[in-house]
Amino acid sequence: MPKFIIAGGLLLLLSLPLKAQGIRASLGEDSVRFIYVTEAWGQEIGSLDVEAGVLTTGTDNISLLHLGILVQHESQNAALKLSVGGRGYYTTINNKNAALLALGGDLLLSPDNWSGFGIGLSYYTAPSVTTFSDADAFTEYSVSVGYQMTPQANIYFGYQKVTIKMVSETSDRNIEKGSFLGIRIDF
Repeated sequence: MPKFIIAGGLLLLLSLPLKAQGIRASLGEDSVRFIYVTEAWGQEIGSLDVEAGVLTTGTDNISLLHLGILVQHESQNAALKLSVGGRGYYTTINNKNAALLALGGDLLLSPDNWSGFGIGLSYYTAPSVTTFSDADAFTEYSVSVGYQMTPQANIYFGYQKVTIKMVSETSDRNIEKGSFLGIRIDF
């Protein structure tokens, strides 16, 4: 059933009147991640961004799919970009399904006097009350340092950790943990 929800979400994403779009790609120590981001509609104080992504690991052969909706606020005075919202995640681990709704957001600080450099933070969490199937808890966070090479291209380096706790397991399972190198291209 969750696979049909994700497929329906992707179809909805493609049917929206889309504006600005971007692709994020990152390589971790044992993972690869792709995220497609688009602005569903904009407002004077910010925009509503819709995203779809997949994180795939090599060792455990786990694919973590997500669909997200984030409200973005950008402050020109403080060179601060804040996005808050939610993501729906789905994965299968050892023939057990995990579906969950996580709340969180992203923060990017890049003042003009830093000459294109910036610091980014990201945090999403799902307690047991917003997890379904065999999932019991979920946390994803990252910290990164980036550089804006052109107005459309950013490169960043950081540390990320993605953990999930399944109902039948006593401890959290690391889906991904370690450093990563990524690029974001806006078009």
